[in-house]
Amino acid sequence: MSEHTRVTQTMLARRPRDYSVQVAIISLLVILWTTLLCWKNGQEFSSRLAAIPEKVLLEKEFWRLWTGMAVHADLPHFAVNALFFGFFSYLIYGYFGFWLYPVWSLLLGGVTTYLSLLTYSASTHLVGSSGLVYLMAGFWFMMYILVERRHTVKRRLLHAVGVALIVFLPTSLQERVSYRTHSIGFGLGIVLAVACFQRKKERIRSEEVLERETDTDDLNDPSEPRP
Repeated sequence: MSEHTRVTQTMLARRPRDYSVQVAIISLLVILWTTLLCWKNGQEFSSRLAAIPEKVLLEKEFWRLWTGMAVHADLPHFAVNALFFGFFSYLIYGYFGFWLYPVWSLLLGGVTTYLSLLTYSASTHLVGSSGLVYLMAGFWFMMYILVERRHTVKRRLLHAVGVALIVFLPTSLQERVSYRTHSIGFGLGIVLAVACFQRKKERIRSEEVLERETDTDDLNDPSEPRP
């Protein structure tokens, strides 16, 4: 008879930290307020905030890397981004804290925009928070794979990849959507997750609840004499 341990609970099984809902709501309100200002004041005002390669790379207006994320072209554009932005800001702050969201998420969101601008013509206007949303999604899915040891690695991969494809894989390609920004953001999110996990691995594992299980297969070993 042998014994082994099984993980029955991880940090993702607990409730998110206090004020997670408030953090998500405040984040959404900032983006909504900026977007409404742009809609009210027109294209010229939006252009002052948009991430434009010429302005960022040549004129060094780096603040556009972040203000551009709060500008949205229309209501459908805002609604889709707001839904996922609120959801992931709630989860990431709730389980991983202030340094992961908003600090590192927003910082790397700006990096995502910068790397994307390097691939566009000088006059391109890059707006919207989708790059940040994909970064947060990449972080969350990768952390799920690394942390959620209640399930096998294969099952975790299937869950994460399956949900990501269902939710984020476009059903059709649209000319005005920056898919390269999405890809860059998702990739940086995965990098952030791996770095976070390596730094906090001991603490993450300390929150696991283990259960001892007894393997009774050897009790039925036919080579053993029966009474």
